[in-house]
Amino acid sequence: MKVQLLFQKLKRTISTPTAIVASISIVAITTTSFLPVHSHSTDPQQDNIAYAMLNTDESGNLTEVQDEYKSEPVVTIPTESPSATDIMPEDKAVETSPYESIVATIVSETLMHTDQKGHPVSMQVKRQINGNTSMQDTAKIDVKEAALTVDMLRRDTGNTAYLSMPAPPEMPPAAQLELTFTARAQQLFANSQLGISIQAWHGRMTMPSTSLQSDREDVTISLGTDEKTAAPQGALSKSLEFVVSEWDQSQDVWIVLPLPKEKLSKSELSHLAIYAEYPDGTHKYLKGKITDYTATSKGIQFATNQSGKYTIVKTKEIL
Repeated sequence: MKVQLLFQKLKRTISTPTAIVASISIVAITTTSFLPVHSHSTDPQQDNIAYAMLNTDESGNLTEVQDEYKSEPVVTIPTESPSATDIMPEDKAVETSPYESIVATIVSETLMHTDQKGHPVSMQVKRQINGNTSMQDTAKIDVKEAALTVDMLRRDTGNTAYLSMPAPPEMPPAAQLELTFTARAQQLFANSQLGISIQAWHGRMTMPSTSLQSDREDVTISLGTDEKTAAPQGALSKSLEFVVSEWDQSQDVWIVLPLPKEKLSKSELSHLAIYAEYPDGTHKYLKGKITDYTATSKGIQFATNQSGKYTIVKTKEIL
C-alpha cells in the first residue's frame, strides 16, 4: 500500500514539468514577435533602431534574426519659452522683363486707307515702356520678312511696303522706333524695285526703291521724339529726330510730319515750313507739300538726305 502511494506521488511529480515544457514549446512554435534592438550610432543627430524577428529552432530554443534597419532622426524638444515675433519671411520678388513682344504688320501702301485686308505680313517687335514718360519699339527686317513682303506686294499690287506698329493704351510724350534693315533684305527689295514706308508715332519715312542699294551694309533707322529738347519758335508739331546709319547721302528719303488737328486756313498753310536741325549744329528751312497722313488727317511731306531733327513751323514769310 505504501509502495503504491509512493508510486502515484512520484508519477504526479514527473508529469507536471513535462506538461509545462510542452506548453512552452507549443507557444514558442506558434508565436513570432518583433523587438527593437538599439545600435549606437556615431552621429549624435540620428539613432538607428534594428528590428529583430524572434523565432525558435527545431530544438525549441529561441533564435534572433535581424530583419531591417529603420532610421529615425532625433527630435530636440525646446526647453525655452516661446517668444512672439512679427517678422514674416518676404516672398521672393519675381523679376519681370522690361520688354514685351508685340506684332507689327506690313501691308501694301495702296491699301493703307482702304477697307481691304489683303495679305499682311506679321513681324515681331520688342517694346519697352518706361512708365508714362517714354516708349521704344525695336524691330528687324531680315531676308525672311523681306521675301514675305515681296510676295505680298506681288499679290496685293503696289511698289511700296507700309510698316506700322500697334498703338499702346496711352501714348507717352516721347516715343522711338528703331528698325534694322539688313543688307540681304535690302537686296531683295532693290532687285524687286520696291520701296518701304515706315510709320513712327510722330512721323513717317519712306525709302523709295532708288534709295535701296543691293551692296549696302545693314542699315539702322531711328525715328523718335524727345520732350526734353526745346521746340523751335513757331512749332506746330513735335520734333521728329531722324537718324540713319551707313547712309548713302546721294539718295533722298521722304518724311511726312502730321499737321495739328486744328483746321488751318489757306493763308496759314502757305506760311508753313520744315525747320531742320543737323548734328553739326547747323539749321535751315525746308519747303514741303501738303499730303495725306492718315485717312482723316493731313501732313507735310519733304525730302532729305541727312540725319537731323525736323519740325513743322509757321514762318513770317512764304518760302
